[in-house]
Amino acid sequence: MKLKMPCIKCFDQDRIQEPVFSYLEISDSNIHEATCARGHTYLVALTQHKHEVLFEIGAMALADGYPREAIATIAAALERFYELCIHIICASRRIPEGQLDATWRLVDAASERQFGAFLFSMLLWSNECPEVIDNKKPTLPNIAKSNTRTWKEFRNAVIHKGLLPPEHVAIEYCELVYAHINQLTEKLTSEHKAEWLAQAQRQATEAQQKNSEKELIVYAVPTTLFLARGTNAAGSFREALKQLGDYREIYTR
Repeated sequence: MKLKMPCIKCFDQDRIQEPVFSYLEISDSNIHEATCARGHTYLVALTQHKHEVLFEIGAMALADGYPREAIATIAAALERFYELCIHIICASRRIPEGQLDATWRLVDAASERQFGAFLFSMLLWSNECPEVIDNKKPTLPNIAKSNTRTWKEFRNAVIHKGLLPPEHVAIEYCELVYAHINQLTEKLTSEHKAEWLAQAQRQATEAQQKNSEKELIVYAVPTTLFLARGTNAAGSFREALKQLGDYREIYTR
């Protein structure tokens, strides 16, 4: 997926009024080098968290008619959101980043261990057992809940066994994850907004330190989960999916 963004230098330096666009291929680092059609080159740091970018890709997959790809990508977004929660809770406890990174490397290759770390981090933070949406079950026509797989079993069948899910089940899963992430985001940011913002800026800060001789532009993308934190937030994933159509032109294949 590529991001279409106007060249800032064309406006600031050359006073060119008409938009001149750069096309950034969104990568894992969230730091990108852009060159516009007039030759301006600069670094762009996206302020979106990793889970927000993944969720956006999953939402677009669903909008394009690929429910299987949507479920796999939204599931990855949820895992990265859980990782972010751990980082924010540890930051609120003033745990040194080096110690957190060293500990994370011990569970980095095992998603179940990561999920366990998330559960106990939330427990220590809130004194409550966190909700586990994996234990819930999808609504399938003419099939009793007792005979239905849990979301965890269903998701694993999609990712590992090639199960082809119907669109309405994919939408239900995305709706569940959308509400779950937004609920936890609201709880965390109500108490730890500074830590939340610091995690979003972390990659940009590291990139600036490594490329001090280059100009770095910080850029915010109106992703589905990013907009969900605003005043005009969509109340459901279905509404957010419709909202995606209003700004999707900023993305190119």
